[in-house]
Amino acid sequence: MNYLENEGNLDLPTDNDSVFPRLSDEHVDCFRRYGFQDRLEAGQVLYSRGAQNFDFYLVLDGTINVYQEGSPGESDEERIITVYGGGQFTGELSLLNRQKSLVEAVAGEACEVIRLRPAQLRRMISNEPDIARIVLKAFILRRLRYIRLGLGTVVLAGPPSSRDVVRIRSFLERNDYPVHHVDPDVSEAGALLGSYGVGTSVRWPVVVCRSGGYLENPTIAEVASCVGIVEVLSDLETVDVAVVGAGPSGLAAAVYAASEGLSTVVIEATAPGGQAGTSSMIENYLGFPLGISGHELAARAQVQARKFGARIAIPRSVEGVDCASSPFTLLLDDGLAVAARTVVVATGAHYRRLDLPELAQFEGNGVHYAATALEGPFCADEEAFVVGGANSAGQAAVFISRFASHVRVLVRGRGLADSMSQYLLTRIEASAKISVHPRSEITALQGNGHVESVRWSNSATGESRVDPTSNVFLMLGAVPNTDWLNGCLETDPKGFVRVGSDVTDTSAFPERRRPMAMESSVPGIFAVGDVRAGSVKRVASAVGEGSVVISEIHRALAAAGSHA
Repeated sequence: MNYLENEGNLDLPTDNDSVFPRLSDEHVDCFRRYGFQDRLEAGQVLYSRGAQNFDFYLVLDGTINVYQEGSPGESDEERIITVYGGGQFTGELSLLNRQKSLVEAVAGEACEVIRLRPAQLRRMISNEPDIARIVLKAFILRRLRYIRLGLGTVVLAGPPSSRDVVRIRSFLERNDYPVHHVDPDVSEAGALLGSYGVGTSVRWPVVVCRSGGYLENPTIAEVASCVGIVEVLSDLETVDVAVVGAGPSGLAAAVYAASEGLSTVVIEATAPGGQAGTSSMIENYLGFPLGISGHELAARAQVQARKFGARIAIPRSVEGVDCASSPFTLLLDDGLAVAARTVVVATGAHYRRLDLPELAQFEGNGVHYAATALEGPFCADEEAFVVGGANSAGQAAVFISRFASHVRVLVRGRGLADSMSQYLLTRIEASAKISVHPRSEITALQGNGHVESVRWSNSATGESRVDPTSNVFLMLGAVPNTDWLNGCLETDPKGFVRVGSDVTDTSAFPERRRPMAMESSVPGIFAVGDVRAGSVKRVASAVGEGSVVISEIHRALAAAGSHA
C-alpha cells in the first residue's frame, strides 16, 4: 500500500469540496498575479493522456471535461470522469512532479480561464501558503482517486516472486505509480494480456504502460521513460545545490535549500526514502505518535521539496564527480553533466551481503533487503528468517510476523539489547510468532532457482540445522554508497566520508580555514546522513543533518562569491 492509498494518515478530508474545491474571488485574484487570462474554444484539447509539462487552468466561466482512456466503442460521455466549472482548477500530482498526465482535458464549451505555466504554478505554490494548501490537498486526493479508478495503471505480467517482477514492481510502487500485477499462469490472464497484443512467447516480465505496445523484461530506466517518471535535466543551468541521494537527509537538504531560495536539484537512482523508505513502520520519529512508514515519510518530503521548487531526478545515477572544477561537475549515468556550486553527498548506505557463494542466484529470488507491503505476502503461512540485530531488523521481524507463521531472527551477537530500540525489543519479546536466536548465522542457502531452505548454526552450542523457508531478509549493517566518488573525498577505512574535525587532509582549504561541521575534505562538498563517518544511523538525525547543512552551504556560497 502506498501513502496515497493510506489516506487516513494524511489527515485530509475526501469530500468533493477538498478534491474539487471552488476558489473564492480573493483566491482567483491571487492567481491572476501569477498567470494570464486566456480564452478556450469548445472542443479545444488542453492536454492529452501521456502529455508532459502541461499547463494549469483555473476556470472563470464555461467548463473543462476530464476524460479517462476509453475502451473500443465507448462514447466521450462515458469516458468523462470530472467536469470543472467556474472557480475550479485542473491538475493533480503529475503536474507538480513533471510526470506524464494520466488523463485528457478538453474544453467542454467556450470558456475563460486563468492559465499558469508549470513554473508559474510552482512559484505561486511557493509564495502563497494558504492557496498552496488547497491546491496540494486537491492534487494528492485526485491522484488517490485516479489510482482507485485504475487510470494510467501499468500492467506488469510475470511470475509473482520472480526477481525481475519484484524489481520493477518495487520501483513503481515506491514511486507511487499505479501498477496492476498479472500472473501469466492464472487462467484469466491470457485474455487480458491478449487484449494488449502480448503473446505467450515473450520474455517475462512484460510491462504495458501505454496502449499499442509493451516492453519485455525492461530496465528500470526504460520503465521510467515509458510511464513518464524521468525528470528532464537538459535545460538545467548551474545550480546552487546538487543533492546526491533522496533519503531522509537528502530530502531534508532539498526542502530547506529550496525553501531558502537556493536553486536545487536532487539526483536519486531508485526512489525517495533510501533505506528508510523500505521501513514498514517508524514509531520513534518525533510528531508521529501512531508511527509512519518510511515510504510515506519520503513521499510527503518529496512533495514538500517540489512545492518549494526543487527538481528531483529519478531514476538517475551519478557515476562520478569532478572535484577540481568550479563549479563542480556531476556526471550522470546517461552521459549528462550537471554543474553545481555546492554538492551534498547523501547517498546513504546499503545492507551488507552474506559471504556465501550461492547468494547472488537467490537475491530477488527469496533473499530480500527490504520488508515492505510487496515482500510481506510472499511469507504467508510459512516460516521466514530475518538476519540482523538493529532497528531495521526489528521492524522487519514485527512486520513480517503479520504474514508468516513464524519469524526467526538470527543475531551474531549475544542479543538485541545492544543495538535495538526498547519499543521494538518489547514488541518482539511479546510476540509468540517471533523467536530470537543469538550467536547464530546462516551458513548456506538451498533451492532450485528460488530459496527453499536455509542451513544455520549456533556458534555457542555448535548446533547446525536446516529449516524450510522461501524468504530470507538480510539487515546486516551499513556499507557506504561511496564508490561513485572515485577517491575524490577523504573517507575512513570503511569508506564513510569524513567531515569537519575528522578531516585530516585540509590542503584544499585556504589558509586559516577548516572544514565546517558537515563539510568534507573538498571545500563546498558536504556529507550528511548514513554516508557520513560517525553518523548515528537514525532517521531523525539524518533529517536534522540535512536541514543543518544548508546554513553551512550559505556560508560556502557567500565565501565563494567574495572570492569570485
